Amino acid sequence: MSDAPTTTKQRNGGRLLGIAFLVLFATVCITAIAGYFGFRSKPDYWNEQRERIAQMSDEQRIATSEKLMNRLLDQWSEAPANATTADDLIGQRTSIHIPYQELNVWLDQEGIGLLTDIGVQMPKSVKGAMVDSAGEGLLRVSCEIKTEKIEQVVSVTFDIKVADDGEVISKLVRARAGLLPIPKDKAIDLIAKRANESESGGRMLALLTGTPIKAIDIPIDPSEDGLRDGRLVGLEVLKDAMVITRETVRRKKDKTVGSGAE
Repeated sequence: MSDAPTTTKQRNGGRLLGIAFLVLFATVCITAIAGYFGFRSKPDYWNEQRERIAQMSDEQRIATSEKLMNRLLDQWSEAPANATTADDLIGQRTSIHIPYQELNVWLDQEGIGLLTDIGVQMPKSVKGAMVDSAGEGLLRVSCEIKTEKIEQVVSVTFDIKVADDGEVISKLVRARAGLLPIPKDKAIDLIAKRANESESGGRMLALLTGTPIKAIDIPIDPSEDGLRDGRLVGLEVLKDAMVITRETVRRKKDKTVGSGAE
């Protein structure tokens, strides 16, 4: 078992991932699609990933999850070694490499619960989630849905661009229920109905339709009078990993922690 400081660090890291990877908010509404297409089918990429994780021991899963989370938190928060003044801390950029295999172990081990902790309310029917690349720089989010009538994997694939100022533009490219393609307009319509029931519904729809989302600033210095926030200013989707780039920005003292930048 992890000690309390490590657990706290993981939860902080979970908050970071939950906000920085905006696409995960879409998982909240995937059940709307699954309810419409209620057949049983699981694609090969899902089965292969789940089999790989199942073959790991509990100790290996815990170690992989903690190692990833601690590394992300350290890299997100690190200050330049040559910083001598407060101004030296602002405007620094760091690129962080996140392998999908490690990220999906974290999602299996901690992710669903921690996303709930930061306010992303996951439907009880969601039993697992994973992130990978669908090719061509596209990010795919998949989840397993299990109810009395449904047992299948639903996926949504996004084209996500993060501008140099941190503005995020995300568009739904395709959706699938099992192996069955879902017309994009139908998927958006189904998700829109679900989004209207959620507090984060506006952000969900923005993720689907290309509506710009303001930059997200995440505290680096944990104290209330901390100087630095981190801003997501880049996202590159590779075959085996994603690379995110964060820039340190000066915290606005009247800004709610974790809110979008003005």
